[in-house]
Parts: sequence; C-alpha cells; structure tokens
Amino acid sequence: MKTTATGQSHAKVIFLGEHSAVYQQPAIVFPVPQATVTATIRMTAAPVSSITSEYYTGTFTELPPRMAGVATLLQHLQHRLNPQAIPVHLTLHSTIPLGRGMGSSAAIASAITQAYFALFETPLPRETLTAYTDIEEHITHGNPSGIDAQTVNVAHPILFEKQQFIDFQPPLTGFLVIADTGLASNTKTAVQQVHQFLTADQQRQDLILQLGTLTERVKQALQHQDLPATGQSLTAAQTILRALGVSTPQIDQLVTTAHAAGALGAKLTGSGLGGCIIALTQTRTAAQTVAKALTDHGATQTWIQSLYELNPQEDLS
Repeated sequence: MKTTATGQSHAKVIFLGEHSAVYQQPAIVFPVPQATVTATIRMTAAPVSSITSEYYTGTFTELPPRMAGVATLLQHLQHRLNPQAIPVHLTLHSTIPLGRGMGSSAAIASAITQAYFALFETPLPRETLTAYTDIEEHITHGNPSGIDAQTVNVAHPILFEKQQFIDFQPPLTGFLVIADTGLASNTKTAVQQVHQFLTADQQRQDLILQLGTLTERVKQALQHQDLPATGQSLTAAQTILRALGVSTPQIDQLVTTAHAAGALGAKLTGSGLGGCIIALTQTRTAAQTVAKALTDHGATQTWIQSLYELNPQEDLS
C-alpha cells in the first residue's frame, strides 16, 4: 500500500447522436483530454476519512445529497480496498464544468476509482474501472446509457451502436472547439421533453431516424477524412435538435457565431437546454478564430481539442 496516489480522467462530448441514441440509433462520442479531473488520495493521521473539493469539504460520512453518487462510490471502494477503514484524505480538482454535458460526474468517479486502486496497489482493468464509474452514474443520473462511463476512461472515440460500445478509431484530423453557454443543462428533463414531443405525433419519429442517418454518414466521412461533409452533417443535426425543442437562444446564437467565424459545422452537444456547443474546423488557426468569436459572443469558456491527438499514437521507442 502506498501513502499517496493520484487518478486522472477527462471530459467527453457527444459528437453526434444526442437523443436519438435513446431510440436505438448510433452515437459517436469523443473524449476531451483538454478538460480533466484529478483525484489525489493519501493516508492521514486524522481519525476519519475526509474530502476536499470545490463541491464539498468535510468527512466521507457527511457528504451532501447532491454528492450521493460519490458517497455510494466511496462506500464500494472502501468495502473492497479498505475494509479496515484506514483514514484517508481525498482531494479533487476539476476543470470540467458541472451540468454541461461533458461527463463531469463520470470523470470524477473515474479519477477517484483510479486513485483508490493505485493507493492500494491493486490492478484495475478497463472493465472494472467502467463498472465502478457506473456505480456513481446510476445514482446521479438514474438510468444512464453508459456513454459517459465508457468515454471518460479512454483516449479515443467511442461508437455507441446496437446497445454496444465499440472502440471507434478512424484517422482523425481537424480541430473541435467546445464552447460553454454558461447555463447548466438537465439531461433527465431534456430526455423527458423529447419523449413527450415525439409521442404527441408519431410522424415526428422521423426526426430520430434522420439523426441516425446523419451519424452513419459521419462514420463514413470521418473514415475518409472528409471534414467538410462531417461539418455539414453536424449542422444538419443541429437543425433537427432545434426541431426537437432542445436548443435555446443562447445555443442558437453560439452556433450562428461559429458558422460566421468560419466553422465547417456546429451544433449543441449533450442533452441541450443549456450546456455546450461544438464547432469543427480544419486547422488550429481556424479553431482559435472560432473560439475567440464564441467568447466575444457570450461563451463563458472554450476548449480547443485536436482530433489528431485522439488517434492511436505510434510507439517510436
């Protein structure tokens, strides 16, 4: 057993397939290593285990209801790895904003799990890491798809198709700009709203099928490094998501701004009704131009993610 250990995870964004994934359509999800969570755990002389974070500081036993998922995860980790309840202190630091559809809760759970297993020098296979991340997600989100738990634990895109998670590794190029509207989204509310919209008129189900078709097109476009076609599909998806009622004036304004600044395509990412947008560009310079325009027009924060960096890296050693 070590005296201190760390774990780190990262954000994710849904590239394409929001809401339609709930209805057995495919989705493509990208990791965002630019935004991270770091968990540091160490042995302590204090009488009880405790946590320090921007969300809560205090003992494990007094975690607030809003952190019930973390509390449940810690109980499982303590039971498996620290049954003698040796006091530890956990410190969390995150650059992923909460409630923005970027997988913050899953990333926190992943980082904590990695730190615990490292502290107690226990091997941590990917499937075990995902399982522990899911413990937190089921408490926080009720019945999650599992997309977040999968994507925050890998450095490459994930394809969610036919209720399965597939490592998706096309030869990526280009850059993705993520921009925060500054407004939190609520996945449960958005999913329920879309469900009510669709059931009110069965003909609206065609919107879901259209999103699935766009995702299939993007799968092929990415394989052929066709960024203009990919961008067109992103923009087409935004039109459908707006029709589903999950866009907002703030999201629409940022999407319009991204296009005016030269983006190949732009759309909301995640459940909508707040959260973030993504914009695709060919070059880093173009991405920087789009990011500045988005900041000038209300985005509270932006990230630029090189898609090339999400490709498997050759071992040159």
